[in-house]
Amino acid sequence: MLVLLLGTHIALTVRCGFVQRKLGKGIRLSLSEKNGPAILFTTLAATLGTGNIIGISTAIALGGAGALFWCMLTGIFGMATTYYECYLGRMYRTEKGGGPMYVLRDGLNAGKLAGLYAFSMLLVCFGTGCLTQSNAVAVSFSQTFDIPGMACGWVIAILCGLVIAGGKNSILRVCTGIVPVMCVLFLSGCAYILFCNCEYILPGIKLIINDAFSLKSVSAGIAGGGFMASARYGIARGLFTNEAGLGSAAVFAGASRLSPKEQAVISMTATFWDTVVICTVTGLVIISSYLADPSLMSGYGAGEYALAAFSQVPYVGKPFLTFAIAGFAIATIIGWFYPGEQSIQFLFGKNDEKVLWIVKTIYIVMVFMGSMFPLELIWEAADFFNIFLILPNVYALLKLSSSYGRN
Repeated sequence: MLVLLLGTHIALTVRCGFVQRKLGKGIRLSLSEKNGPAILFTTLAATLGTGNIIGISTAIALGGAGALFWCMLTGIFGMATTYYECYLGRMYRTEKGGGPMYVLRDGLNAGKLAGLYAFSMLLVCFGTGCLTQSNAVAVSFSQTFDIPGMACGWVIAILCGLVIAGGKNSILRVCTGIVPVMCVLFLSGCAYILFCNCEYILPGIKLIINDAFSLKSVSAGIAGGGFMASARYGIARGLFTNEAGLGSAAVFAGASRLSPKEQAVISMTATFWDTVVICTVTGLVIISSYLADPSLMSGYGAGEYALAAFSQVPYVGKPFLTFAIAGFAIATIIGWFYPGEQSIQFLFGKNDEKVLWIVKTIYIVMVFMGSMFPLELIWEAADFFNIFLILPNVYALLKLSSSYGRN
């Protein structure tokens, strides 16, 4: 799956003539167009989550500092895939919405495959959208404040349920408010740590590049995982965090009134902010903190290196990161229900309102249950269901991208 997705990213980058060069235009449009910020921030809400903090920590712990290079590279190439899937998602939108299910049905006349995609999107909505995120929040609060996971699950379920019950407009409004605030706060905290570790930033970048292409493996870890380990974990984490290839961004793009090219360029910037900016900054914080004090990571698990780095900030460091994880996770839970809602509308048509309230109830219950399920089971289920999104979506992208969205 990693080879398939990364190969698709590279192939579409070549096919579109390196559309990444239009990043500046995408950023300007996302700020100036009427619905640009709402679509961008809701897309980011679904992608910005625990993978940007805990996931990057795990990638560096298992693959070495070089994993950050491959993660960032995946984000750069993944922008082309996001561009194409959002172009097609907007092009084949209907009054009900848009996304890969409509592209498969109306663009390729593959109705059964479209139905499978929509059903799989609903399953991924339960897994990646709520279980993984609520579990991460519960674990973080338990470690930092010794609060029982069940209590966290109740609070998260109630907060998210109030927003989700309000429907699409409520989701768009809340995500547009939460995401920019959380990004600014988190990046401000990272900037403070990088300022304290300023003399280790350049050595950290050198370590990242050397480790990314090193043929020697030093039993993984920050000190060096070698080419194979760094590429494996860096690419995997990059693909997970930005979701390019899953088609979720195309569902959000289907709600836009902009032209397909304008919306595709705006949506492409979400992959840039998610992976190239947030993940890279998080990784630099971890690596520079390690170089400043190698003993800092002692006693912390693979997913807790970011927490160790923030512990440098007296008194407020750990609580700050814990609340940042919670903010990103809650935004993801809320944002990911939108693709689930669109899947219900696609699958059930005129009866979607009756089914939708049942699914909303199940989703909120699953948010609560995520705080108690074993982490390994949750991630295995989420990764498994992702396959059923990737295969039909990549098929549609490769079939249709030769005819549409050229730059």
